[in-house]
Amino acid sequence: MGGRLPKPVGTFGVPTKPKKQRNGRWRTTVRYYGAGGAQQLERMGVSADDARNRLAEAMRDYREQLGRARITRNTKLIALAKELLAELAGDDAYTASNIEDYRREIYVSTDRRANKATIKIENSIGNLQIWQATAGELDRHIKHLVSLGMRRKAKQHKIILRAMMQIALRHGVIDTNPVDGVAAFTRRRVPARGKIGDHSALPAFRAQVRAWARGEAIPGTPAYTSGPARDWTVVWVVDVITGTGMRPHEVFALLLDDIDLDASDPYLDVTGTLVEIKGAGAGGWVRKPAPKSDNGWRRILLPEHTVEAVREAIKDLEVTARPNPDRLLFPARNGSVRNPNNFGRTWRAARGDDFAWVTPRTFRKGVATAVDHASGDPERAARQLGNTREVAKTHYIDIPETVPDNRAVLEAWARGPEPKT
Repeated sequence: MGGRLPKPVGTFGVPTKPKKQRNGRWRTTVRYYGAGGAQQLERMGVSADDARNRLAEAMRDYREQLGRARITRNTKLIALAKELLAELAGDDAYTASNIEDYRREIYVSTDRRANKATIKIENSIGNLQIWQATAGELDRHIKHLVSLGMRRKAKQHKIILRAMMQIALRHGVIDTNPVDGVAAFTRRRVPARGKIGDHSALPAFRAQVRAWARGEAIPGTPAYTSGPARDWTVVWVVDVITGTGMRPHEVFALLLDDIDLDASDPYLDVTGTLVEIKGAGAGGWVRKPAPKSDNGWRRILLPEHTVEAVREAIKDLEVTARPNPDRLLFPARNGSVRNPNNFGRTWRAARGDDFAWVTPRTFRKGVATAVDHASGDPERAARQLGNTREVAKTHYIDIPETVPDNRAVLEAWARGPEPKT
């Protein structure tokens, strides 16, 4: 027997003739035959032709969505961002720290101390629907960030938006990723000078930090008069960074068990770093028992000024006898992992106005420069920092390239051909 043939998947039936409703509007419908079964689309209009046109537009823009997470052209970008974070959480290639970096640029912080006006995807373009997020609209957003001097944030937003819109592309909501049409970042000209403003500033900086810790006034920070005593930890951290080249998050993850000051050559082992995890319970800063990169695990021999600083820090732990369950060299006052953001406020107070350009990374660069200048070996400096040679040369080592020895050629050119005899 014959029977009715099934409709091809992905096609529409014949729209119904518009019918006038009791409220005076006109209604028309059409059936869509998809992989998940038949679905009915309905549109209303002020007239029969208006209803037909609205249904025709709906048929043109319709994309079948399978599964529970339905993404349509009307989905808001903030909802699409939530979908992205869920995808990253299920991908082993992304660590909790990577996902937190994305989350921090997507959502406005709920911390009462945070500035609610800080530009995030949520409070800037989060309410745009996917169909409104054109290349031009996203380009304006990125360029607005650049115009405010937030070049790094602009690059982060571009990366996140590209990943978000790629989800919409995979779901068939859009035909191309609009971020592909966003203008590329222009390459900034770097002044032809060293990467470090004043490589010789370390002795004076160390002296000022000690003066600040003693409670003395320094340029930009008045003398201590009342309140909690100033934290001498900043003195020790400066001496650890300048004697090792460690990243700040590695310094705060240092374990007492990874330090041996009584060895013939005192050393410490870099075995972990700090990462921030959002959420209740286990949320906050935690120690990850692995360095940032494959090159990060290393043993560093300590210069004398760093040995002295570490001895003082260990002695302070013994005298104060405050809780330290993780046996960290620099725990917080309550014994937990020290919050690097809170330490940043201490650092800024101790550096004052005269050294406003100094960050922990500044002297990490200084370590690489000092080692490379003395040895002439970028590989040696890279191993000190826990980086590759290429990263160390590009971002940390401050030394001009030495050109080949062309003195004889240029001398002969200047003097001209020798007279014939």
